[in-house]
Amino acid sequence: MQHIHNTLAALKRGDVVLVPTDTNYALAADPWNIDACKKIYALKKRDSQKPLTLFISEPEQAWDYIDVAKVRHRDILEKLIAAMPGPLNLVVPASKNVPENPYLKPDSVSLVCNQQSVLRDLIRLHGRPLAMSSANLSGVESDVLIDIDAAKVTFGNSVGYILPASQRPSTTVSSTIVSLLGDKIQTLRKGDIDIAAMLS
Repeated sequence: MQHIHNTLAALKRGDVVLVPTDTNYALAADPWNIDACKKIYALKKRDSQKPLTLFISEPEQAWDYIDVAKVRHRDILEKLIAAMPGPLNLVVPASKNVPENPYLKPDSVSLVCNQQSVLRDLIRLHGRPLAMSSANLSGVESDVLIDIDAAKVTFGNSVGYILPASQRPSTTVSSTIVSLLGDKIQTLRKGDIDIAAMLS
């Protein structure tokens, strides 16, 4: 629990922290703190046009950040949220609860709720979502998932705290990304979750 409190203190100071997810280790910041989010982009050398992802602690919290009136496939959305927590990333119309932040899109948001219990506990104690991006330099690809050792090598001296994982990832690749923007349901990236089987 001390690791969580140390991570939380770093977030409140406006630091970027390294945290485990169901797939890669990630850089995280408070999405209501624009300066903190800016640090993620500086560290990763990331294009500011690429938005951060919001990680939530409970699947049902997704509804708070979705403009449901703009979702064309409500039944599919319900199934996808019911499949959380896990390595699943939903790109959906953003509600007014999404923080105004230049590193988040005003009209859409990417939402994730992972199984990684220490991350969920951190977000729960933080009291609101975290803005996150995988712990790699932009443009630098890896054949394997980014673990704590790889994250430390790249960012260990530049973050406020490094949160150890509570369990090892059961996944082999990055998360599945599904978009529910507009009329079509699109799988933007294939991961371990079989979306077609889930929705059939």
